[in-house]
Amino acid sequence: MIVDDIWNDLFGGMDGFEKRIRDMMSDKGPGVRTYGYTMYRGPDGIPHVREYGNCGSMLQSGDALPSARRPFHDIVVEGDSVKAVFEVPGTSKEDIDLRCTGHTLTVDIKTPGKEFVQEYPLPREVDPDSATAEYNNGILEVSLSVKNKEGEGVRIPLN
Repeated sequence: MIVDDIWNDLFGGMDGFEKRIRDMMSDKGPGVRTYGYTMYRGPDGIPHVREYGNCGSMLQSGDALPSARRPFHDIVVEGDSVKAVFEVPGTSKEDIDLRCTGHTLTVDIKTPGKEFVQEYPLPREVDPDSATAEYNNGILEVSLSVKNKEGEGVRIPLN
């Protein structure tokens, strides 16, 4: 009798727990939502975004960049240049303003009712006059030439 009481105290509530787990695992109906996307550069050199899942398109919804969300981005050094890639779906080219100093890249996006401004530090000093930018299918790519190669520095003449 004492063993039964101890057993029930330890494992008596497991029947309800197992039922909840089974209910959760068997729910494969309309309550399960999946969404994802892949970004890639096609053979034509144009960046593409492909969505998948059962939530419908979130990029084609016409909704501009939410003001509370920063765009996904990646800033890397590739040889003698710095490449910055930003995901900014729902905006047009006219909504984007880019500014660059030698050490930072500022992305300013203004759409009706929504606004985003962010300054990104660059991993190397760049020449702002060398900047080129492309915007296609919600992907913004910025290329900047590195001003001085790392470790080389600037030669200082002696008098």
